[in-house]
Amino acid sequence: MKDKVLNEIIDKIKSSKSFFITSHIHGDGDSLGSELAIYILLKILNKNVIIVNNEIPVQTYSFLPKFNVIKNKVDKRKYDVAIVLDCTDSHRAGKSKEMIDNADYVINIDHHISNVYFGDINWVKPAISSTSQIIYDLFEKLGIMNKNIALCLYTGISTDTGNFTYDNTTGDTHKIVSHLMEYKINPSIVYEKMHSTCTPLDLIFIGKTISFLKFDSKKKICWAVLANWAERDYDLTEVIFSTMRLVKDVEVLLLFKEVSNNKVRINLRSTLDVDVNKVAKFFGGGGHKKASGVTIKGSLNIVEKKVIAYIKKNTNTYKNKIL
Repeated sequence: MKDKVLNEIIDKIKSSKSFFITSHIHGDGDSLGSELAIYILLKILNKNVIIVNNEIPVQTYSFLPKFNVIKNKVDKRKYDVAIVLDCTDSHRAGKSKEMIDNADYVINIDHHISNVYFGDINWVKPAISSTSQIIYDLFEKLGIMNKNIALCLYTGISTDTGNFTYDNTTGDTHKIVSHLMEYKINPSIVYEKMHSTCTPLDLIFIGKTISFLKFDSKKKICWAVLANWAERDYDLTEVIFSTMRLVKDVEVLLLFKEVSNNKVRINLRSTLDVDVNKVAKFFGGGGHKKASGVTIKGSLNIVEKKVIAYIKKNTNTYKNKIL
């Protein structure tokens, strides 16, 4: 099946002239890495290609090759193929959805379990660590690889495996990374570019956040409530989660972030077998079994109570499985 879908994608790439690439809003290392890797590939194949996202990505990822080609202005032209990467639903592409809908053909490549299979071709593999790991097979099949592509794919895989610490990291993941490393990727530099972003004020903010963590009575759920969350050129979310993960026996971690008046962004993480994707999906979001997100309209206080109550009621008394 993998070869059939992959061959269909390759045939479509070879037979088409113009391409539009996009991904989900608020791009991360995997979405941006996979986008730029595909962009470089299509340029090598002498195709007409652009990347348009909902917004200009944060400068954290400006070390990625061709970073500056990413635009956020919707192009009214009609493209032969839209390649949508790391995106569960075309609506998650934000304003770029207009260009997806206008394309003659849509290729959907993703690794989220909540993907709704919106493409004409759907290469969706929830068991794989990242979209960047999925598309590695495309480069292998075409026999095209260079240092720039390798850096993009490495960054994407590294991001979505938590620097190879999450349990979605498999032997195949390491084999692929081993090959990418042959192109003189420097892991310490990639890590520093992505993670050494905090200012002294950020550390003070993180310290205050950790000081006011909340727990349920069983100490299985840990969460933080953050009023007036300020957008930055980098995201402190994973930095805060990395500290929260140090708490013994906690199974579900959440950040409630007030992103605007009457709108709360919730990031969910699982340390064991709790399926937080099902929690997010119930409220209209989605993602992965162990990492998901959702945005809910409502006051911070009401949204917090509603989500925590749902988790308490639907997690089999926190014994590792969402019912």
